[in-house]
Amino acid sequence: MRCVILGILLSLSLSGVSQNHQPSSSQIKLKLKKLNFLGSVLYVAAHPDDENTRVITYLSNDRLAATGYLSMTRGDGGQNLIGPEIGELLGLIRTQELLAARRIDGGQQFFTRAIDFGFSKNYQETLKIWNKEEILSDVAKVIRQFQPDVILTRFPPDERAGHGHHTSSAILAQEAFDLTNNSNYLPDQVKELGIWQVSALYTNTGRWWNQTINENTPGIVSMNVGTYSPLLGKSYPEMAAESRTQHKSQGFGSAGSRGREMEYFEFVKGDKADKDIFEKINTTWTRIEGGDKIQPLIQKCILDFNEENPAASIPQLLTIRKQISLLKNSVWKNRKLQEVDQLIRDCAGLYMEARASEYMASPGQPVRLSMELVNRSPVSIEVVKLKSESLALDSSFSLILKNNDPVTIKLVKNMAGNKPYSSPYWLSEPHGAGLFTVKDKSLIGKPENDPAIQINATVLLAGQPILLIFRWFINGLIL
Repeated sequence: MRCVILGILLSLSLSGVSQNHQPSSSQIKLKLKKLNFLGSVLYVAAHPDDENTRVITYLSNDRLAATGYLSMTRGDGGQNLIGPEIGELLGLIRTQELLAARRIDGGQQFFTRAIDFGFSKNYQETLKIWNKEEILSDVAKVIRQFQPDVILTRFPPDERAGHGHHTSSAILAQEAFDLTNNSNYLPDQVKELGIWQVSALYTNTGRWWNQTINENTPGIVSMNVGTYSPLLGKSYPEMAAESRTQHKSQGFGSAGSRGREMEYFEFVKGDKADKDIFEKINTTWTRIEGGDKIQPLIQKCILDFNEENPAASIPQLLTIRKQISLLKNSVWKNRKLQEVDQLIRDCAGLYMEARASEYMASPGQPVRLSMELVNRSPVSIEVVKLKSESLALDSSFSLILKNNDPVTIKLVKNMAGNKPYSSPYWLSEPHGAGLFTVKDKSLIGKPENDPAIQINATVLLAGQPILLIFRWFINGLIL
């Protein structure tokens, strides 16, 4: 009998933070500030735990950049300190550990199809086993999709990296830097995502291979990541320690630190900066045609923000949303629409959740649902539609959500009869030693599957329709 495990829908937020985690007013204000910054960074390394969480935390929460981490592998070849799982099952654990880390530091997670096959003495061996051209195409896809202004690699592209996987991650990042703006490289990928030119690539240096480096070293851009956030009540190294401690299967843990912490970046390719990695990049709304009208609207919204009444900002956010929706399609338009939608939801204290009474269901089997909706603001919110293709649900109606007056909707719907097995997409097909088999190319780069079941809710806020998505719970537990 085929069974479908009812999946979990991630938040609208790019950070992956649960949409039902209501942020404080100070966290909302930080999100408002982030809405007014248009810069992005992709950190690249080989394994779960290779990422520099201090850098990711600082860039995402202080510089307010869209920040991603591309891990070549899922850590399948390591050891497990918390259970008996090894190989593919360990890769599943470490995937979730990375996602837990990103929920804390604010980064976005990506992977290639490369398998961690264990220690490798040199990059030639690694790239042969991985099938270099396939993994290079994965790196190019993530870059063309995420469109980072800057790439930071954890390791140098030579034997100083200490491990064939480490060295290969830097080599692949550098080669992809030269290819992603070439329309002749992977033309089918270009048709889907377009081309993209990264502004600059740096190596996050100053590790064991170069301990004498400092901010006065020629060719080095330095960054003090040890600053303190009054809005978050923590230093960025303290937050980064919490993020890094999520790598529990590797026994990682850190108490964090306070005060000045320097990171160094050695220029490799592109447009070299002198003092700051963003100094050659336009990080304002003027980088987008028509965006000059949006910058002052957001600035005013930040200045007018009332910490004791976040809902008062919703009319301004709706105006900002309308202006963003008028822009030509781009990664920044889509990114900022998601951010402003989450901000509207946060300011309204809007809680929307769907629970199933069963943790799994077969195609065609009835599923009992309980949906909870709460508007915790004086703003007028009307639910006008619920839709789910997986449950053959398509219902239009009018439901007014009054301030702090919870509404429960109970339904019994049948699972669609054509649902496939629920399985991690990279493990759905047999694979070799170095490369997972993924038939659906649209999945490449994603950290995990989309949920098996998704419920879309269309709501009207002050007359404007906004599509929101239910997070899926199973018996009250997040899987």
